[in-house]
Amino acid sequence: MTAPMTGIDIRLMRPDDLGRVVEILGCWGMAPVAPGPEHSDTERSGLEAGRTLVATMKDRVVGVASYVIESERFAVTESLAVDPAWVGRGIGLRLHRARLAALRVQGIEKVRTEADRPRTIAWYVKHFGYRIAGTVPKKHAFGLEGVTEWTVLELDLQPEN
Repeated sequence: MTAPMTGIDIRLMRPDDLGRVVEILGCWGMAPVAPGPEHSDTERSGLEAGRTLVATMKDRVVGVASYVIESERFAVTESLAVDPAWVGRGIGLRLHRARLAALRVQGIEKVRTEADRPRTIAWYVKHFGYRIAGTVPKKHAFGLEGVTEWTVLELDLQPEN
């Protein structure tokens, strides 16, 4: 693992970040897919600017994390991806911490995350205390190639002290 980076800023995504964000998501097989004949029900068809965070280094987007509010107390994370050249520098950790902080401010008490990479699943459990709640089938080829289901992770979001 490379030493954590200083100089990384976390902020809301701006419209001019979208191309770079989709590029990073594409590196991990998670770029949004428009519904159509091949994919009538997609995993993700877009990103909400007000619910998508980016990590930047000298104004270059190097990571992304997004979420969806499902109800007054429940949210689902949508994406967490870091430019492969920047992996291992604590950017994903900072993005997810910022995402959880944003959810707490909105009164969210329970968070669901779906992941398909064993290292990512273990990372969520180790660093944030998620518990594995089961699996759900993927809607189409998305994320890790050859994996046909998501591991569902749940987290009871405690208020920050």
